[in-house]
Amino acid sequence: MPRPVPVLDPDPATRPARVMHASAVTKLYGSTVALWRAEITVRSGDLVALHGPNASGKTTLLRILAGLTAPTSGGVAWMDGAGAPAPRIGYVGHASHLYLALTPFEILRLTAHLARCDVEAGLRLCERLGVAAFMTTPCGELSSGTLRRVALARALATDPDVLLLDEPFASLDVVAAEATAAVLAEVAARGRLVVLAAHEEALTRGIATRLVRLDGGRIVADDAVTAHVADVVVDA
Repeated sequence: MPRPVPVLDPDPATRPARVMHASAVTKLYGSTVALWRAEITVRSGDLVALHGPNASGKTTLLRILAGLTAPTSGGVAWMDGAGAPAPRIGYVGHASHLYLALTPFEILRLTAHLARCDVEAGLRLCERLGVAAFMTTPCGELSSGTLRRVALARALATDPDVLLLDEPFASLDVVAAEATAAVLAEVAARGRLVVLAAHEEALTRGIATRLVRLDGGRIVADDAVTAHVADVVVDA
């Protein structure tokens, strides 16, 4: 079986390596500690999986890394070298934030127009993610798992340097989850920086370079994974 079309162009030589460092990041909501002095450094080519129980701080950390939530103290710095352009960040949260009256094809076409990217890239991603059959179905008629994959395809179609994902495997069956994992492994192997929050540790262990565990708003473990994402087979 031939290898599928790559989800991203292999161009690490044409873009700067990214290093993202979160230093003593704390987020308080009144007296509630959502995140406490979190320290994490992630580099291009890393795929970091955040694990932990609900309300452990995973989503809060992702949103702060994405610049969507301001920390109470601490901060996130990009150590990319002088003159490096700002990183392009792709973020997909719990909600897909897709226009429900539009079809996936219309959303990809709109994204291509606004982000000046190739609509064909989005279509290839939808094929890899197993949602090509729904391109002309209004998003309001699609399942939450299908919407999640369309939202991922939309984010990746913009060719981000950094990809931040909140529960990308939620509502997916085994086949869809494995296809999504294979795409994310390839994204990291092609030099992008990926951080995702997930409950499916058995799945992420096969693609992640590091497993980070949070509990009570604190990072309690940050462990390297023996198998690197570049070693994951991504054939369909």
